[in-house]
Amino acid sequence: MAIEKMVMMNLVGALEDEDKILEQIILMGNVHLQTDISELYESHFALHVLEESLSEMGENGEETARGPNDENYSEILSRIEYISNALNIKPKVDRIFLEKSFEYGFYKSSIDSIFQEVSPIYEEIQQRKDLIKKYQTFRENIKYILDKNIDFSQLETLHFFRYKIGMMSHENKMEIAKNYENITAIAKLIGTGEDSEVFLIIYPQKFEMETERILKSVNFEEVKIPEELKGTPKEMNEQMEEILRQEQIKLNELSQKIQEMKEIYKDFICQAITRVKMTQKVNRLKENIERGTSVFILSGWVPESQKEEITKQISTVSNKFMTVFKDINEIGKSIMPPTKLKNHKWFQPFENLVKMYGTPSYNELDPTVFLSITYLIMFGAMFGDVGQGLIFIIAGWILSQKQKESYFGPIAMRLGMSSTLFGFFFGSLFGNEEWIPHIVRSIFGSESVIARLIIHPMENMNLILISAVAFGVILILFGFGYSMINCLKEGNIKDGLFGRNGLAGLIFYIALLLIVYEIALGSVIIPKGILIVSIVITMALMVIREPLANKIQHKLPLYHEEVSSYYVESGFDIIETILSLASNTISFIRVGAFALNHVGLFLAFKTMAEMAHGGIAGIIIMIIGNIIIIGLEGLIVFIQGLRLQYYELFGKYFKGEGIEFKPIQFMD
Repeated sequence: MAIEKMVMMNLVGALEDEDKILEQIILMGNVHLQTDISELYESHFALHVLEESLSEMGENGEETARGPNDENYSEILSRIEYISNALNIKPKVDRIFLEKSFEYGFYKSSIDSIFQEVSPIYEEIQQRKDLIKKYQTFRENIKYILDKNIDFSQLETLHFFRYKIGMMSHENKMEIAKNYENITAIAKLIGTGEDSEVFLIIYPQKFEMETERILKSVNFEEVKIPEELKGTPKEMNEQMEEILRQEQIKLNELSQKIQEMKEIYKDFICQAITRVKMTQKVNRLKENIERGTSVFILSGWVPESQKEEITKQISTVSNKFMTVFKDINEIGKSIMPPTKLKNHKWFQPFENLVKMYGTPSYNELDPTVFLSITYLIMFGAMFGDVGQGLIFIIAGWILSQKQKESYFGPIAMRLGMSSTLFGFFFGSLFGNEEWIPHIVRSIFGSESVIARLIIHPMENMNLILISAVAFGVILILFGFGYSMINCLKEGNIKDGLFGRNGLAGLIFYIALLLIVYEIALGSVIIPKGILIVSIVITMALMVIREPLANKIQHKLPLYHEEVSSYYVESGFDIIETILSLASNTISFIRVGAFALNHVGLFLAFKTMAEMAHGGIAGIIIMIIGNIIIIGLEGLIVFIQGLRLQYYELFGKYFKGEGIEFKPIQFMD
């Protein structure tokens, strides 16, 4: 439940070691680049002083400044991609290939040489594959007319007529038959396939355009006869078989050459793409670097716990650099550090649910742990079933194994555990509420504490609904606490002390709750008069919060708008506050409602199973019911839980306007 402390790292290094130092920073993967650097250098950096310091360390002081490498790597990358595709190599970007130095000229000439060697063979392979595919397609199209004694070579000699052969669906064949007298062509059925008919179309040359228009309207798919094939369909098929046999032999020979090249060049291709991508990344990084006559300057945020390790790692590639680390208090509030969440492994998957709403600001409390615990309780209460919870655990585990980078699997496992736990409290196993209570009573006895802990939701509706609202009240109170802490950390006493989500709002909410409690149950905790006075005072504080806060902090002017407009707006804000608090509290009744709905759906399927007189049909109905409930209701409950977190709680205390910590990394 923490945000890792950051420090600003200002690094000054010799230009001659620039590439080596930047490459090392990329490989370390723990520096978040600060791109807005002008203010940093003006306020906190004396470039000439640092240059002098480096000169004392052995820098010769000569002008060695140089801009980013302007070499265009797009061509070499496209050729590497072409070669990889041709040789069926999946280029692996690996740090091990960075051990050798990078010389652009050597890599470019080598890649060009390999390209010249590979491309003719690869292009010929593609041409032969296309040719084989063309013949195979034609062979497939004429397989229904192999027994027809039609010499297509003779049809080529016609002077005043043209012909086409092609495929037509059974439905379109009927359209042709209905309008045959209007067609300026002879359409002869010469073959029948599974889904289509093969037609020979003969038409006068002068009606060619009209015939093509008619054929297009009935989705006629013409079959082109390769020019080199002559004679009847049977003779053409024999010619094709010989051509395909020869082409396959040549294709196998070329493929063997490609395989030999792959074994020779695969390691170099992986090394080349690794080196080129690293150089590209270094050049992009250089765009955010300031340079002097002999040094470069880079600024970025790093975790405070890693600053010594960072300096140590950079020293392995250069001894001509300096690092200066500054705490945020030394920099000022104008520059906000990025946020790196630091939570226990159990809560880390839920960080992604927080980030879906927004990234916590550096000075804001991380709500991940609070969300994790409360969201698990909500989901379990709304979807409590031992069997279905175990299904979620298994599905989450499988997903975690298949997609290790996904957070859905770990979250599903944790939700399944909560569902299973609440399933024991509800005594539900795949919708059956008799097995678990019977087993518990048999082992521990009917009057045991464990047996009494089992609550059937449908038999305790009021308890379930009241507990849901009470749970919501507790969460809202925690939300007020989070809001006050966040505001006071920012020095915002206007909202922290006098705002609707601050101390005044908290007292106002508690007073309203106690009045409702007294009206509903007739029990007095605090005299109503005191509560009413508290409500009036807190309402007044919320109305005058801006001028009051400005007066306390000695800020002028007290109002930042017209006084009348301010008080009109503040008056409506009080009404909105009352409505908001009421709706927020009542919204949590849906936790209990979904718990009852979960049981109700099972009862519906159970009733249908009983109407089917049990047996196999009843079992199938219950299985289908469980599948529907797991898939459909599970998704709805997942969304409803998030809705309660985002709208009823986050809206009170969490802004999520931070910048996520995204270090420069090689493998991104």
